[in-house]
Amino acid sequence: MILDRNHLHIDEQDPVADWLVKSTKAVQTGSGELAVKIDIINHENKNKIKIDLLQPTFFRTPTDETGLFDKLKSAKEFAKKLTDNKVTISFLRSEKEAITLGSDAKPRLSKIISRSNDLQIDSIIETTHLKRDLKTD
Repeated sequence: MILDRNHLHIDEQDPVADWLVKSTKAVQTGSGELAVKIDIINHENKNKIKIDLLQPTFFRTPTDETGLFDKLKSAKEFAKKLTDNKVTISFLRSEKEAITLGSDAKPRLSKIISRSNDLQIDSIIETTHLKRDLKTD
């Protein structure tokens, strides 16, 4: 996925776009409740997108066979592209911050794991819960 001045270009092999399409395709029934809340903030030439997964189980992908290291590599590459374009995406789980990717990321301990300045784990607990919620049995 590439952000430029006027367009969002999605590469045919983009893992984030692929995950989003597969997760929404996997939905069988809805509860009538909000599943996600997205806030887009533009401040001082920086864009911040907050994605609050209110019902993370809605986004499960039953056919995800990607390994942990492949996921980490994809997340690092995506986060770097976000930083290059002065964009930040924060993932929240039920209004609690879990992971921040992009220009506002300030990794501490997560830098040791990811070796990236563009990927921050805000809460190990929320990230663990989010991973569990998104994983199929």
